[in-house]
Amino acid sequence: MAVTKIHAIRSTLDKALAYIENSEKTDGQLLISGYNCAPQTAAVDFEMTAVLARKVRGRQSRKGTNLAYHLIQSFSPGDAVTPQQAHELGKKLAFEFGGGKYEYVVATHTDKGHIHNHILLNAVSFYDYKKLRTVPYRTAREIRAISDRLCMEAKLSVIENPQNIGQLYPAQTGKKRTVSNRTEIRKRLNFCLERAGNYGQFVAMAQELDITPTIRGKHMSYRLAGTGRAVRDDSLSDTDTFTYAGICARLADNAAEQTCLRRGIQKALGTAADMESFAKNLKAAGIETMLKKPNGLLLYRAADMDGTWVPADALGAAFTAEGIDQTLKNGTPPAPAAEKPLPERYLEWTVNYPEICETAVKLTGRQILSAGKNGLLLRVRDENGNAAKMMTNREQITTSPDGEVILNIGRDFRYDLVYEDGTHGTIRGAALIRQIDDVNGVQPLVVPLAENQVKAMSLRGVTITLPQQGIERLFVPESDVVRNPAAGMCAVRLYHHGQYSYLPTGDTGKRLQIQGDRLAQMLGVAVNPKVENTVFSRRIAAVERRKGVENAKFLGKMLMGMADENLFTAADYDAAIGNLGKRQISLSNEIAALQEKKKGFAAIAKSLETCRTLKPLWQQYTALPLKEKSAFYTAHAVELQAYHSAAAKLEKAAVDQTVEAEKVIALAENLEQRIHTVKEQRREAALQEQNTRREQQVIMQIQDESREDRRGGVNIVI
Repeated sequence: MAVTKIHAIRSTLDKALAYIENSEKTDGQLLISGYNCAPQTAAVDFEMTAVLARKVRGRQSRKGTNLAYHLIQSFSPGDAVTPQQAHELGKKLAFEFGGGKYEYVVATHTDKGHIHNHILLNAVSFYDYKKLRTVPYRTAREIRAISDRLCMEAKLSVIENPQNIGQLYPAQTGKKRTVSNRTEIRKRLNFCLERAGNYGQFVAMAQELDITPTIRGKHMSYRLAGTGRAVRDDSLSDTDTFTYAGICARLADNAAEQTCLRRGIQKALGTAADMESFAKNLKAAGIETMLKKPNGLLLYRAADMDGTWVPADALGAAFTAEGIDQTLKNGTPPAPAAEKPLPERYLEWTVNYPEICETAVKLTGRQILSAGKNGLLLRVRDENGNAAKMMTNREQITTSPDGEVILNIGRDFRYDLVYEDGTHGTIRGAALIRQIDDVNGVQPLVVPLAENQVKAMSLRGVTITLPQQGIERLFVPESDVVRNPAAGMCAVRLYHHGQYSYLPTGDTGKRLQIQGDRLAQMLGVAVNPKVENTVFSRRIAAVERRKGVENAKFLGKMLMGMADENLFTAADYDAAIGNLGKRQISLSNEIAALQEKKKGFAAIAKSLETCRTLKPLWQQYTALPLKEKSAFYTAHAVELQAYHSAAAKLEKAAVDQTVEAEKVIALAENLEQRIHTVKEQRREAALQEQNTRREQQVIMQIQDESREDRRGGVNIVI
């Protein structure tokens, strides 16, 4: 396995490049590669991308403190890895982490007792000119997860036999995870950084949340009231998020973003008569909104910014959901005094989230591809049934006293997947739990609901209430609801290991979670996890068939529109699913081709900007007498090489240097619109395939149960 680190480079990018490209460390510079840039001219290439970003995105993309990010990937001396193999792994790591949208230079050093890669990644994307967003510790974990998976696939430091996993992940005896002092400080500081517009405001907000920031030399320290020692900035983040320079850069961006959003929202409000027209005005102004669940906080984002969501309360009480509603109704915004105190706003930001509840699910040997000290590489499928790989870290893995491998999954978390073609996706924890249960043969429980257990019903699903058991509201989505309007009843599918969020009785404001088998017991069903519960499923299906519609095929036509799609048999469904799969592949290929074309436009735009910027220097060089050229070239070698390379690329592409880079960027933006359209088509095809698979399962279940009932002559009455 490899050890990974990351830190930001705020200055002296040229010195960092010179260090990692040292010929004595890189086998005579044979182990150096660049992506969308030449290693010798990477400093100029990085800068030209940043210049274009400031032109395209305007003031929202001012020059920040971070020029690049320095990643280090160190391999164990015990690993049988060659310098060439390590170099290829470093290139894959840089490409995956940046999504193929950020320039990088990879240099493999062999001068020490262990082989290690140095990767310098541009902080600005050449593809869409957005900054690389890093999150404290999360970014480091993401890099480590990618590196671990790549090492596992390369068979480095891997235990192939799943029977030996217990040696790596010993059984835990009831350890309870607690929120550390650093985690609490980090949460409060992030809350302040999302809302403050200048350093003075940031300090005042931090102090309101019982945190005292102090500048000590080149570092900042933070002390939480009632705790022990102060915590230094570099121990809170793997980047410069909480350093003085990093905070000032973030706050400068905040000030510009908040000013732009306030202006746009006020303009949209000025001509709005109701909420519908206000939403249309916001869309026309390029401002998106999102209601963050489950705490109900309103967020804004401007289309010409770098994708940052700004909390409504950061703009003031007049811009919150309540403030907008009051302005539309009364014509006047709420007074500044109406703003809630900061500690109360912080509690609202955190209190309504359900407790983090992880589900322990047993893994089988066929699901585990390989195992290492840092985690497992699993064979899974995404929510559309596509094969993928998933990397887990060792904190998620335990072993039972019997030697079973247990994976702890958070229902509401999203886990990263990688497909065979190298593209990435995600899967929600709840879907992953169901998938593993299905592989293990654990079937969902079909539980009929009594009238007094149903609080509300809609096309979205059913809300269950069990006030005597402490459950005020618990929502089950429509996909897990079995309805029979003719019989005036319904049932829900509950998964043994599924975690269901509910609002408890009493005005606590805190959502809790309950596991599916426990909920089924509350609803009056005896649960035996070792026995598949199919009795209720057959009963519900029988009632639907006999009292709803007599013919099973006609039931399918009525409920799922089979007639419109000409779907009657299993073969029809298989063909339809196959065609939808082929369509998704075709659309994915089209997206990939369009993205490559856009990258080509981006490369041309950067070459044009490079030539425009450096041409005067090149003309000065060519005009010098022969005896002065050598010294001039030595002093400006990087810039002159960058110009010559850019001019050669333009000549090869048959593009004149007089063409404006902005025109080429406009062509790239048109391609991005097309990419967005094709992605929507692919999403619709994936959703259609998912629905078709669900319909197929329902129809096949009904047909199987119909045959079973005819053989047994069963007459079931509920």
